[in-house]
Amino acid sequence: MNVLDVLLLFLAFYPVVTGAAWMVGGVLFRILEGRSNLAEPTGGWPGVSVLIPAYNEEQVIGRCVRALREVRYPALEILILNDGSADATVTAARNAAGDDPRVSVLDDGVNLGKADRLNDGMRRARHDLVLVTDADTHLHPDAVRHLVARIERSPRYAAVAGSPRVTNRGGVLATMQMLEASSLIGLMRRTHALAGRVGTVAGVLGLFRRDAVLAVGGYDPKMATEDIELTWRLLEAGHLTGFAPHALVGMQVPGTVRSIWAQRTRWARGQGEVLRTHAGTVCRPRHWPLWPIALEALLSYLWVLTMLIAAVWGVVHWATHPGDTKFRWMIAWGVGIAVVALLQIAIAVAVERRLDPRLPYACLLLPLYPLAYWTINALAAITAQTRGLLHGPRERRVVWDLPRDSTQP
Repeated sequence: MNVLDVLLLFLAFYPVVTGAAWMVGGVLFRILEGRSNLAEPTGGWPGVSVLIPAYNEEQVIGRCVRALREVRYPALEILILNDGSADATVTAARNAAGDDPRVSVLDDGVNLGKADRLNDGMRRARHDLVLVTDADTHLHPDAVRHLVARIERSPRYAAVAGSPRVTNRGGVLATMQMLEASSLIGLMRRTHALAGRVGTVAGVLGLFRRDAVLAVGGYDPKMATEDIELTWRLLEAGHLTGFAPHALVGMQVPGTVRSIWAQRTRWARGQGEVLRTHAGTVCRPRHWPLWPIALEALLSYLWVLTMLIAAVWGVVHWATHPGDTKFRWMIAWGVGIAVVALLQIAIAVAVERRLDPRLPYACLLLPLYPLAYWTINALAAITAQTRGLLHGPRERRVVWDLPRDSTQP
């Protein structure tokens, strides 16, 4: 067996193995952990501080604040962290807050960057449990209770991820991201949550123990994806991270090719930076519980590179050897992978249908899903993740990157 045969075997079986693992994990989580449980913790509901970092969010911050005011939770502190916005973010936030004593709009006129602004918010928060969400989100009234109920299961939990839902569903790209959130992100988080090691507690919605976050140094302002990197440091410190599927949060997703490309290249760059920065630590024997997460991230990147090599080789080989059966086998492999992807989406829809009844309608666009998702993410990985792996995080702090589409306040 030569090197090319090994690459083709990896290319053929990696998505099948990972897809099967996510499908089994998603179904198992649904059976064991899928029921909604809002039983009050022993000692009552603990206080929660909510941090919303905001930079030029005039269009969306009002809806976010109004949704937070409707949250059904007894002890809530809401801190709007304006980061030197050049627009009317502060005015819009204060108008939405009204006379609600739980809401404070903090504005020092300085641009620190998202990571440092969140670190400052962590230090200012009154409560030990701190919820972080984005300014363009719309929190479900019971989301905080679901997150708290999950994190209070054990003091070892340092963070719990929420369950984001696409709200701007009018376009094809947004619908594609609905399918992605359920078939890939949703099943993956459920699978990782079975072991208490969710690899990303994303900034769109996550509940943290403040002391654990500050003990590991808070968010790193040089990382392109500060939320992924913080999650890895919490896991390296011996904490657990979980997933609360019923903690729903509506979010605006990119609706144009330009904006989704900016988002995916940032994510890919950040994943590469995290792998490079944490490779030495994760490889130590005492961190073996993190090996599956790190290995999955690395192999996914290698699979994309292998797919590119195989595609180029296939075209050249077909042109020079039109009668060779290897090219036909590649076509058959592509059909087989498509069947696995369809099965994965079907299971994801079955698992998530109660949380998002409209999700099955998104399946009408399934023929476009591989093109819209795989192609964009593959190109982002090849261009941006490679830079992150080779060079690591930049020396300067990361600035806000918000190529927003037109949204409704």
